[in-house]
Amino acid sequence: MSGSAGSGLWAGELDGLVGRDDLLARLRDLLGEGGRCAALVGIPGAGKSAVLGCTARAAAAEGWTVLTVTGHAADQGLPFAALVDLLAGAGATDALEQVFAGDPLRLRLDVAGRLEQRAGSGRLLVVLDDVQWFDESSLAVLGFVANRLAGTQVSVVAAARGEQPPDAFLGHPTVEVPALSESQAGLVLRRAGLDLDALAFAAVIDRSAGNPLALLELGRAASSGVDELGLSTVEAAFAAELVDLPAPTRRVLLLAAAGGGDLGVLGRVGRPGQMVAALAVAETTGLVRVVERQVQFRHPLARAAAYSVATTEERLSAHDDLATAYDDDPDRRAWHRAEATVVADEDVAVQLVAAAERAKRRGAGFEATRMMMRAAELSPLRADHDERMLAALAMGFPVGHFEWLAQAAARLREESDDPATRARASHFVAYALAQTMRQTDARLALVDALDQLVHVDQGFGWASLTTLATLTYATGGDTRLVADWLERYDREATPSEGPALVMERAARAWVRALIDPLARPADVLALVRDAPPFDASYPPELVASQEMLLGAAAWILDEPTVARTRQRRAVELMQRAEGSGQLSQTLACLALLHFDVGLYDEVEQAARMLSDVAEVEQLSYAAGNARELRARVAGVRGDVALARRLCAEVLLDIEIGECLALEMSVRVAMSYVHFDEHDPVGVHEQLRGLFRPDGEPVHQYLGYRHLADYVAAAVRAGAADEVGPVMEVAALRMTNPGPRHRLQLARARALIADDPEPFHLEATADPEAAQWPFELANAQLEYGVWLRRQHRPTAARTQLRAAYEVFGRLGARAWADLARTELRAAGVATAQSSSSAWGDLTAQERQVVRLAASGLTNREIGASLYLSPRTVSAHLYNAFPKLGVTARSQLRDIVEAREGS
Repeated sequence: MSGSAGSGLWAGELDGLVGRDDLLARLRDLLGEGGRCAALVGIPGAGKSAVLGCTARAAAAEGWTVLTVTGHAADQGLPFAALVDLLAGAGATDALEQVFAGDPLRLRLDVAGRLEQRAGSGRLLVVLDDVQWFDESSLAVLGFVANRLAGTQVSVVAAARGEQPPDAFLGHPTVEVPALSESQAGLVLRRAGLDLDALAFAAVIDRSAGNPLALLELGRAASSGVDELGLSTVEAAFAAELVDLPAPTRRVLLLAAAGGGDLGVLGRVGRPGQMVAALAVAETTGLVRVVERQVQFRHPLARAAAYSVATTEERLSAHDDLATAYDDDPDRRAWHRAEATVVADEDVAVQLVAAAERAKRRGAGFEATRMMMRAAELSPLRADHDERMLAALAMGFPVGHFEWLAQAAARLREESDDPATRARASHFVAYALAQTMRQTDARLALVDALDQLVHVDQGFGWASLTTLATLTYATGGDTRLVADWLERYDREATPSEGPALVMERAARAWVRALIDPLARPADVLALVRDAPPFDASYPPELVASQEMLLGAAAWILDEPTVARTRQRRAVELMQRAEGSGQLSQTLACLALLHFDVGLYDEVEQAARMLSDVAEVEQLSYAAGNARELRARVAGVRGDVALARRLCAEVLLDIEIGECLALEMSVRVAMSYVHFDEHDPVGVHEQLRGLFRPDGEPVHQYLGYRHLADYVAAAVRAGAADEVGPVMEVAALRMTNPGPRHRLQLARARALIADDPEPFHLEATADPEAAQWPFELANAQLEYGVWLRRQHRPTAARTQLRAAYEVFGRLGARAWADLARTELRAAGVATAQSSSSAWGDLTAQERQVVRLAASGLTNREIGASLYLSPRTVSAHLYNAFPKLGVTARSQLRDIVEAREGS
């Protein structure tokens, strides 16, 4: 955008605005650069809509395409009401059903893609007014899109009442509409032509406190003879104006304020001619106007006044009439019938259940939940109430608001007299808390749920037990508690049959693997390796859950190939199923597996998708997981600034001691940062935190996964003497370890043993070590260094060269540099590695190129990576010159050559 403050197209004077030039200049800058999103806030009447109107006019004059959506209180409970208006304005009316048919993440990406498509080669400005009245589902989608505007041709400005915008737009630059100065306020009154004496003039300016709407409404009241000093608010000024209108006019305005602003709807309530005549009175006073057959109030506060001055009886009657008028819109009809109902009514409840199901199918989980909860309130029978409340809770989990859901579930648990309902409600309380950072509270709630579910609902019981196991991993809790509950369920729960039995076996496999990851029970190993997928006739979400649980168990038990196969299958099934289910947990596990086997681009991709899912579902713990995974990759690859920033963000969001797995993982990521910075003491300080002074691991699983890294750090920092207690405890615990733990123990022993070579050989020569390339390369580096110091240069070169090649392939620059230094000391001249064309690509560009080389179209690539086709095209556009190619057909040779090396 061009132009300076107070001049050109962005001058407020062009729209008759006073004192708003600096504000407009600020908005112009924010929308034209960086994140391209701004939030405009202020009290009612501050002039937000006027500023937005000027912004839209100026942008359009500069050649931008402008789309405007205004929120209405009456539409706040209707699923995607605001988003439908936006897409209609973007010319996507014919594609609305297609847009709303997908899962929540796909929906958000589709909307972002359609806005980019609407922008074309120009610029697009999306103007959102009164977003405090937007429905929650629309807000969630638009907030997600707004967070991803950088680098696009789309900008968003959102205005809301109050001091801060809705949560969806928090984090973006917020601009508050300032109060007018006394001189500016006087200018507004004079320009409005209000004939006030000096005393009234001064009183109005004083009472308005620089609020433009208050100035005009109090000024109009004073000029018409009303005592403006008796009006406490602007809404009261509108109310005073309404009182003088005829009853038929007030009735029409009440209907419009209650959600019947369409002339066609108002005409169906009574006689059209009488309605138009009654409306004309309000049009004459300027209180409303009709634009494109829609009744528009002079200000939202005028609409609020039209509703608030009515009696309860009048409001209920208006909603009842509107329910009848909306005969072609079942969702609005159901909503108005609910608003008109004050006692239990099964017919209304049934209509709300149907509306909730429709909202759920469209991905509007928040509105679906609220409708189902209202249906429960209107249910005459307690059994129907409980069933509908449980359904509402299940609908709510994919869209977050977990504290609210936990409170609702807790109320149901306390109020219901049905044991099964109370038990299931307890499960929902625990599951909701488990999605937050309140991990200890969630664990306590799970114990309560398990106790209630064991005899009334084994399906929910096993779900709670798997969640308890997952939570125990996340918190580093005592696995004996999980073992006790497993023993009780094995002893007391009714045996399952059919699909439930298969799911129970998968759940038991995960729980047993978690209880003692070093034991590796033979029957669990056999199950995770050989259990076939469900029959194709079973629901995809059931198959996905089995694959997720068995894949997680395989990961814990050091079976990376099996684990990755099952988790990839689970992700694919969850993406195809309705809703994302347990996609966040599956993506986190898959990303960890990718990291273990050295597929760092895949880690980046999975972590970014996990971050998107976490934002969609408001999963704070999953968001922390995503940041930590990206930090780990950044640390290995030497992006110190990014790794530090991501680790800091994780630690800022968690309660220290609540999320030990995340805390310990951040320590590992930060140890990579200190290694990049050639700071062995810093590496040691981070990794020593994985173990207690008595040698016990702080987190049993993660501690022993990084045992060798800790010992290597202690040796390099000159603190080898302190590892004794850790190694003593490890030797006692790891009597029959799996391959990875066995290799970790061998590598650690090699670093401190008097005769280290047998341990070096065990750590480097075992064929299974190749499954974990970064760990193997470290073992080879350490063995090579020892060989060189033993004056065995030939053998040293073999180990060091192998380590150097792996570090180079993985992009672990600091480790590659160390290996190269050791190779030179061993008599091998190596050139400083230069960045390859492939290495110049971003992780996402490499993923896109791989898929394009396999023959997928941009749309197919987007579906696979959760990207819009336009974004895929942009990645290929950036990748082609870096790779030195001009055609898609050339990508296959490049990828095959790279992967083959």
